[in-house]
Amino acid sequence: MSRARALAALGAILVALAASAAGAATPAESLRAVLADPEYVDVSGFAGVAVDLRYAGTNNFVHTNVYGPFDRAFLRKPAAEKLKRAAAALSAERPGWKILILDALRPRSVQRIFWARVVGTRQEPYVADPEKGSIHNFGFALDVTLLSDSGAELDMGTGFDDFTPLAEPQREAELAKAGKLTVAQLANRRLLRRIMTGAGFTQRPNEWWHHDAASLDGARASHSILE
Repeated sequence: MSRARALAALGAILVALAASAAGAATPAESLRAVLADPEYVDVSGFAGVAVDLRYAGTNNFVHTNVYGPFDRAFLRKPAAEKLKRAAAALSAERPGWKILILDALRPRSVQRIFWARVVGTRQEPYVADPEKGSIHNFGFALDVTLLSDSGAELDMGTGFDDFTPLAEPQREAELAKAGKLTVAQLANRRLLRRIMTGAGFTQRPNEWWHHDAASLDGARASHSILE
């Protein structure tokens, strides 16, 4: 068995064990629930948007596929409308460029896997406690970057899931002054942030890729979590 297939199999096992231990839904069951709920929108086909769900592969901080069949990008309707506005604004300013979705709606069973990996470590502040829920679990969050008209990802200074101070927008000024972020990297981040916040998203202060379409309290008050 190839390494990629072995990692995918391990991811499926991890998801199944986490779901069983918590009495939670599996990703396949979560997908069926989403497809049956008209409040969720598959945003994969939006104009000006591309999708590379990192947790449906191995290019992520757990280095395994934890999504299994849950391999499509969904958002709640209000968040999807904001994404449309963001993509249109980017296309108007930079023709041919796209917003690349790295993560969107996330089942809580997967959140439990992430939490088990980071709790008690320096990475814990970057992952929401599944008992409270991540805003990703409600369909109101996006992890995104930008693709140029050549299809290349812009250099943001770190990759996705880089749980270090270098990834934190709140520290960009000091990082730039210290020469740890280049002028071009900072400009790329600011472009992404301007496009997303201009459409009504807010950016998480410790992750340049993470943008919210609502507050966690607001999402929790009016919508159910995806198990």
